[in-house]
Order: sequence, then structure tokens, then C-alpha cells
Amino acid sequence: MRIVIAEDSVLLRAGLTGLLVDAGEDVIASVGDADELLAVVERNEPDLVITDVRMPPTNSDDGLRAAIAIRQRWPRIGLLVLSQ
Repeated sequence: MRIVIAEDSVLLRAGLTGLLVDAGEDVIASVGDADELLAVVERNEPDLVITDVRMPPTNSDDGLRAAIAIRQRWPRIGLLVLSQ
């Protein structure tokens, strides 16, 4: 499974990436903001996106808004939205 992780906390992003890679998953990108997330998804069309709700650029609901945009444009991509 090709996975993209979007999380602004470097520690959490690295931790998720490590856990998934150790489990044999293919993490193709990990990004720190919603704009990067949308760009990576457009370039790579992963199987799954794991995203935080609150992310830059506005640190409000940018991750959730990106997830909604991904669902509308690429409905076959799985989404997991996390919140701390």
C-alpha cells in the first residue's frame, strides 16, 4: 500500500512513518502542511492518506479541508484523519 502522511509535528510524523515502514508499508511521502499534501497526492495518487486535522498554513482545519478536497477529486484514495 502506498501511503502519504501529513502531520505538522515532526516527531509524530516520523513516528507514524517508522511504525508503518516497520510493518512493511510503503510510505511514499511525509509532509508538514496541507498545501504540500495536495501537491504530493496530485503527483503520486497514493492508496491511503493519513492526515492531521489542524495543520499549516493557517493551523486551523487545513488538514481536514485537504482530506475533503482529496475525497472529491480522488474518491478511490483511502483517508484516515487524526487529531491530537
